[in-house]
Amino acid sequence: MLRVNIYDAVIKKAKKFKYSSMNHIEYDDYADSVVLHDCDKLILLLDKSKTPAMLYYATDDFDLLVKIIADIPGQLRLHFVPQVFAPQLKKFGFVEWGEYVDFFNTRLTETAESLVEMNEIDYLRVEECEEASTLSHKCKLQSRGFEGESSDWFIEWLKKNKVIILRQDSVIVGYCCVSVYNEGTTLWIREIAVDPIYQGQGLGKKLMEQAIYYGAKNGAVKGFLAADILNHNAIGLYNKYGFHAVNMGEGELQMVRN
Repeated sequence: MLRVNIYDAVIKKAKKFKYSSMNHIEYDDYADSVVLHDCDKLILLLDKSKTPAMLYYATDDFDLLVKIIADIPGQLRLHFVPQVFAPQLKKFGFVEWGEYVDFFNTRLTETAESLVEMNEIDYLRVEECEEASTLSHKCKLQSRGFEGESSDWFIEWLKKNKVIILRQDSVIVGYCCVSVYNEGTTLWIREIAVDPIYQGQGLGKKLMEQAIYYGAKNGAVKGFLAADILNHNAIGLYNKYGFHAVNMGEGELQMVRN
């Protein structure tokens, strides 16, 4: 267990490095990590509680990082890989796991106004988090990099945010994780999942519309989400509702070694 004081010191130090995967992750994500390296040239943490095991890094010398990673046995995952260094990692058995690009809707209010007014939206309750987790794992790897969420993940999310759900005969068949941040101006659509049995019935579209309506009703004037560049069906849906890529070709590259 990584103590909070060590986490704070590591994060502060990591901000000084040119390359880092540690800029957008909260303490809860690091909590089960151990520190492999902490020196002037490199910070490297390993979390074996995740599958594959997750590496968090910060360095000015990516060649050094690659050399050290090559000597770590077992399955490994690495996020925020600079594109220029991907070929080096591939030499040691890594492959692309996903490339996430940011999509923004800068006219969320207008998009919401174009929708039919929503009936009462149904939200996930804490006691239903295990059911939501089971559904998320049914959708595992339907998009590159998506491994499903634990019930604890949903519990943590609900402490500050919402999960919109759809039911069929009282059973949860789809969900969308939403948050309003940036001083209440921005809707974040974190994740949409639909039970494979019910896919192709417009439930993803319905969840998207409810998320937009939720954001606008709570004061958001723009929306944000991230999607893998190969998830063409999802991107087509996002484009339909005014979400467009702002950094195509400069996405967050994730790599994995099995």
